Amino acid sequence: MDVLQCLGTSDPLFDWVQEIRRDGSNQTLFDFDDFSRHYVLVWEGQPLGALTVQEASEARLDCEDHYPSAVFERHRDQLFGTCKLRIRRGPATPMLALRTLVRGLWQDQLQRGKRICIVNAEHRMRAFYRRIGFSHLPGFDFVHPQLSTQSIVLLMGVDTSQRSYCQDLFETIHNPVDQQALVEACCGSLAGIGLTSKTGPRKLAVAA
Repeated sequence: MDVLQCLGTSDPLFDWVQEIRRDGSNQTLFDFDDFSRHYVLVWEGQPLGALTVQEASEARLDCEDHYPSAVFERHRDQLFGTCKLRIRRGPATPMLALRTLVRGLWQDQLQRGKRICIVNAEHRMRAFYRRIGFSHLPGFDFVHPQLSTQSIVLLMGVDTSQRSYCQDLFETIHNPVDQQALVEACCGSLAGIGLTSKTGPRKLAVAA
């Protein structure tokens, strides 16, 4: 399996991104796609998965208004966000395909000087992202403005003390991140306003 990439929507490879997105949604094109980097997992010439990335130093992230401002103030140059993760059925198991795509993404982002990834996901996906290596940021839960889904915010840094799909990749990085300290700093930034959800009148389900 290979992980290929393209920038923006003009590259023919983006057609595969849209094809994979079409498996799970009718919408395959978003405003942020033009300035995003797209990663495609390919097996023997066939697309198996896709993932989209925005780098915080280049443009605003999707749903950035719902993320902790502290991580942008201190780490914008090292920060990227991911969205639109899709893995389709194929010759590889879904978990192997996911692991390969995530590792390929991180290998490229590490070379680009990035050290921290931030995402939002449906509340029910918390355990799934924990297996990859993400930590939940309590207090930043919100209702997704386009999807109307109950969403949480998660963060993953270059930290060999955390179990992740990329633990071995991080061992050679000279400027690692203390993931737990970063989570605490983000949550601590809410101290002045209280740990309140950004959902308005709607309530979130209890964490699994």
